[in-house]
Amino acid sequence: MQPLTLRLMGPVELTGPGRVPLTPRGMRARGALAVMGSATAMRVLRARLQDLLFSTREPENANASLRQVLREIRISLADAREALISGPGWVGLDGQMVRLDMTARPGPDGQMPEFAADLDIPDPEFEDWLRDARMHAEQAVTPQAPEPSLLPVLLTADPVAGDSETGVIAAMILGEAAGRVCDLVPMVAMPDRADPGQSAIVLSAVANRLGQAVHVLVKLSHRPSSRLFWSHKFVLDGGDLTTAMGDCTAQICVGVMRVLEALRTVDAALGVSFADVFSFNQARLERAEHALAGMDDGVNASLTMALRAWVRTTQVFERLVPDPERSIQEAQEFATKAREADPYSATALAVGSVVEGYMNHGQVSFWLAQQAVQADARNPLARYAYSQALTDLGRHKEAHREARAGLAEALSVLNPATWQLRMGISLTRLGRFAEAEQRFDAVQQFAPENRPSLRFLAALRYHRHDEPGALAALQALRRNEPGFSLDLMGSDSYPVATLRQGGLLGVTRSGLI
Repeated sequence: MQPLTLRLMGPVELTGPGRVPLTPRGMRARGALAVMGSATAMRVLRARLQDLLFSTREPENANASLRQVLREIRISLADAREALISGPGWVGLDGQMVRLDMTARPGPDGQMPEFAADLDIPDPEFEDWLRDARMHAEQAVTPQAPEPSLLPVLLTADPVAGDSETGVIAAMILGEAAGRVCDLVPMVAMPDRADPGQSAIVLSAVANRLGQAVHVLVKLSHRPSSRLFWSHKFVLDGGDLTTAMGDCTAQICVGVMRVLEALRTVDAALGVSFADVFSFNQARLERAEHALAGMDDGVNASLTMALRAWVRTTQVFERLVPDPERSIQEAQEFATKAREADPYSATALAVGSVVEGYMNHGQVSFWLAQQAVQADARNPLARYAYSQALTDLGRHKEAHREARAGLAEALSVLNPATWQLRMGISLTRLGRFAEAEQRFDAVQQFAPENRPSLRFLAALRYHRHDEPGALAALQALRRNEPGFSLDLMGSDSYPVATLRQGGLLGVTRSGLI
């Protein structure tokens, strides 16, 4: 069994393999871990531990309370409860099962953490012990730079196939799917033969030919638990194998994203949430930025920087930052660094196009988007950026055609609100207001907090004389956007260029709110 890790610099934290949290909630239970972890051989006399935690209680009550604390620790350890050991008159942690981490890593503010920083046990004996322990830790611990968070790992197994040709087809599908995932989310792909040194998602396949069709069963499982999280059987038409393989690859990519999202809540080694990156919610966007900022600057530097630029730009579009000009400049810097790290990355080129488009650099935005599509025509961000750049250049029919093609791709399910919004904007520019309104309604189904769609709905509903509907959209917009007013919506600085060009800002003079 992989060792557990007890961290005592900063908050007391006990984790299992894959950084699974095992820390007990109780303050005194965490205090007991701190005492045992810092003791010689991680063992302490029961009487000493009892006196530190419950010196103000009667001996009988103190002994019962200590038993409850140890029981809480044992419950939090779950399947690793054998890590809590005891003997005649002592209790402790198994040194072969628990690894003590006393590394002091500076926090976001640059300050060094304190030993057992989260402990505040109102017992004079414990307070004296904690004061001495912190002084000793301050003298004994060598500060180290913060470690980057581990990137999630995707292991690709060699397909099991009935013949060599079918095996090659299955291997091509798995290889392209793994590569496409790594184009969209910071992740490390390696063969199943490699030891990732951490938990991972395993992509495997069984393939067989029946007549002209190729049957491929694809599975996604978790290591080390061996739990199966996703399985799908694909039947590939031998008469149009190229198209069938492309569709299969896209669906596998979506499957990997779904498993990543499901596992991320139980396995901290599985990185950033793609759904957070492409959300419109302030808390989720900030969570995505925090996760991306802590990632390794190595092999995924380009993608990490590109996604940070996307998050920043979304925050500006959604009016979620106090200083939009500074934030869009930060987005531009991230996008530039992303392209410098990988000049041929379709994702980096596409995000750069979106940023330049916001800054009204229409031709530069178009060139970047054009290069992104040339690099990878099936990259969803490349198609999105190209459609948006075409809109900015006034080529609305082409923009709509690109948006419709992108929405038809399987990967559009990863960020449906973004694609529906793009469709709605392109239809509005074409004067097809009824169809556009349906798209903005769809955006609200996927992302109720999306502000641009509410602006369009308010304007389009008022334009067709649906005042109650316009009022509902305006009220929802005011709930989502503090400080919103019709006067603000009508000002030159408000982001409603499409509505302004379409003569659809009559709602700002309606007096509805």
